[in-house]
Amino acid sequence: MPISVPPDSASSTLCLHCNTLWVYTSIESKIRTEPITREFGMHSLFVKVDNKQFGPFTTTELRGLARKGKFTPTDLVWDEDDQSWVHAEELDLLRPIFSEDGDGELNQTRIIAVGGGKGGVGKTILTASIGVALASLNYQVVLVDADLGGANLHTVMGILEPEYTFFDFYTLNRDSLNDIALETSVANLRLISGACGTLGLANPKYTQKLRFIRQLRTVNADFLLLDLGAGSSYNVIDFFLTADDGIVVTNPEPMAIQEAFNFIKICLMRKLRRAFHGSREILEILDRDELTRPGRMQMSMAQVAQKIREIDERGADFFEQVLESFKPMLILNMVNDPDDVKEGVAIQAAAGELLSIDVRFLGYVSYDQSVREAVRDLKPFILYNPGSKAAQDLSKLVNVKLLGNSLFQSFWKKRKMQKQLMAAREAFPQVNLLDNAPICSVKCFYWGDCEYQNGGHPCPVRYLEPVFKS
Repeated sequence: MPISVPPDSASSTLCLHCNTLWVYTSIESKIRTEPITREFGMHSLFVKVDNKQFGPFTTTELRGLARKGKFTPTDLVWDEDDQSWVHAEELDLLRPIFSEDGDGELNQTRIIAVGGGKGGVGKTILTASIGVALASLNYQVVLVDADLGGANLHTVMGILEPEYTFFDFYTLNRDSLNDIALETSVANLRLISGACGTLGLANPKYTQKLRFIRQLRTVNADFLLLDLGAGSSYNVIDFFLTADDGIVVTNPEPMAIQEAFNFIKICLMRKLRRAFHGSREILEILDRDELTRPGRMQMSMAQVAQKIREIDERGADFFEQVLESFKPMLILNMVNDPDDVKEGVAIQAAAGELLSIDVRFLGYVSYDQSVREAVRDLKPFILYNPGSKAAQDLSKLVNVKLLGNSLFQSFWKKRKMQKQLMAAREAFPQVNLLDNAPICSVKCFYWGDCEYQNGGHPCPVRYLEPVFKS
């Protein structure tokens, strides 16, 4: 599929082979910037001010600039349909952001990405339970397993052999994500399953990733929850930035706290480099060792913004708006001690001081043995034991912080949620892996080397074979 970017024949050209914008500063020299794509949302736009190209920016970011008088109806934006630069006031999408009562956003699915960098902090089990909680409040919810290298969200939902997976979507066996969305036993909740163990899907081709991201907005749902993989690969970061909201999950351990902050920093840097690909001066500032070297930052984003303002007043306005609009959310998981909650506040404070961004601390989920039991039972923990401490913490977090209900509203919402959860719990299929496990006997080819010999009983080792086959 051809990739369309705002042309600037005097200063740049796009290599369609590598999807990279080359910005020419003179006949003899050029600098390579970040890849330019349309993958970061349907309502992201490129802007040209003072003959410089910036973006893409979301309508939320442009609305913030408009309210400050930093973005005007006569500023130029790229019209994708007409393939030309037009005044902002000429686009129906942007016209409302210049009015006092307009918000400039269309009613659409709210995409929430759940990431965090470090593995083992509970992203998948939290994603599943958040989805169940939202569905119990009568929202239409779709869980999406975006962990391309290790999909297991379907297993948490008690589905060992999904009828359709991403493999069907990537191989064009199914045309859209809606076509592979599976019904679950929980009312209002569907699942788009990953394809674990399929060669190549962990690192999809660019066109495959772009098709997936574009399709996200077409899924029929109120909420779309993306369960991201561990690490900070480009796929993970781009999926996180594609979402309307991003939740970073971590636990109180020092390594996990450090990884969470680094993940937020890396996402912000990629967002900034993408937004200012057309400005050599701003890219040079972002590329300085103080920002890119591992370890503690030697220069805060506030200092970076000041250096940018010294050379480009309008560019600094856009830079500061990106910082203001980037508001990742944070959940502290597996909290044993009330004092551990301070770790979440510490990340929030560090992000404010060093990155000049507002990290919204949604709250914490207590360490609870029933969560581990729920995972072994192949159930979301909020269904396994709705009255558990972890389930109660998550219920409050979803009602008050994620949905923005008042404490009074939250009281009644929680009562409604509890009633729905109990009904969903009864309807949820009971998957007992031991029922289909091979029976231990001398005929087993492991018998001579096995230390778990217990003839006549289900094998305690091979009981997981149904999971391996999925």
